Amino acid sequence: MSSLLSKSLEALKITTPAKNGDGNGQPFKLSRPPKQPYVQYYGYEVSPAWLIQFAEHYYPEGLLDRNDKSYEDNAIMLAYSIIRDWGRIYTLATKHCFNPPEGCPVPPEWIASMYDEGDDPEDLQIVLVLSVCSDKEDNFEWRPVQDKMDFLTKLIGHGPKWWPSCGFAD
Repeated sequence: MSSLLSKSLEALKITTPAKNGDGNGQPFKLSRPPKQPYVQYYGYEVSPAWLIQFAEHYYPEGLLDRNDKSYEDNAIMLAYSIIRDWGRIYTLATKHCFNPPEGCPVPPEWIASMYDEGDDPEDLQIVLVLSVCSDKEDNFEWRPVQDKMDFLTKLIGHGPKWWPSCGFAD
């Protein structure tokens, strides 16, 4: 088991956040990032391997046979569902996002690579993000309450941040 997952599991007491946030209470405080030509998501980077290990640890009986060609996809979606249900964050979503160097904009060639059939740039970095909201007006207003964010941060082992969308299904 990866050390990050092990640390997260050790630190986590499986308690679900208070029920406020299912329409009761105020959303956690967050400022929108500067406007960009693409959607930006606020959430937690998680690796597919971390999600697979999470599902194997918490719900192994819900997984397909390890030799099944859909095993990894099934485990990733199962882990996502468990996290969404435990946290009672029904707006939680999985998104593929760019991971540009800290403080740098998304390079134009990365954006172009999403629409071209050619080779991807060598430095292209895409990550999987568990998103709690986006910078879109209608989605931003439905962000969770603070105790739910605290639950996710403790579970995942690091805080959330804004991520630029790859443009897949946005």
